[in-house]
Amino acid sequence: MSHAINEFIEIKNIYKNIPECQTNFVYSKQRPKSTKDILGISGRIVKAGKEVIVAGNLSYGGSKHVATALLTVNKKFPQIYSAINIKFQNTTITKIKKSKLKISNYDRNQEPSNVKNNGSTIEWGIKNAIKNLKEPPDVIFHKGDFGKEPMIILFGETPKSILKKLLKISG
Repeated sequence: MSHAINEFIEIKNIYKNIPECQTNFVYSKQRPKSTKDILGISGRIVKAGKEVIVAGNLSYGGSKHVATALLTVNKKFPQIYSAINIKFQNTTITKIKKSKLKISNYDRNQEPSNVKNNGSTIEWGIKNAIKNLKEPPDVIFHKGDFGKEPMIILFGETPKSILKKLLKISG
């Protein structure tokens, strides 16, 4: 995992893909039961100008949001153990579609108010994005909502497979 993070921060111009909420990169144990079974960065991967810095340490339970997305996908597609979030950009979505990666999305405007209020919006969104899928998605995105930044999450079997997908669509 730490090797994959180091490779990620070395990708040319990767800072352009770091969202305002910053990035986390996660990798799960087999059959995770909660986010505590998922290795993530206790802080985030952050951008400082054009520089990308890892702020925090790798730890189980180190990520909340990206780990929750991974946990939700892993329940339906147990071969998926890794995920990363990147900045939503229409140009990135276009590259994803051209690269033939499997893509799904959800609309945060459709979220029931009880979901918005109790904080399980990621789980709700990911479940909606995968409910009709027969194969695991490579990418799930949403276009945001009031106070919620639009986001793209890449999923894969390993951190290395995530990096391969990222290299297809970044730059």
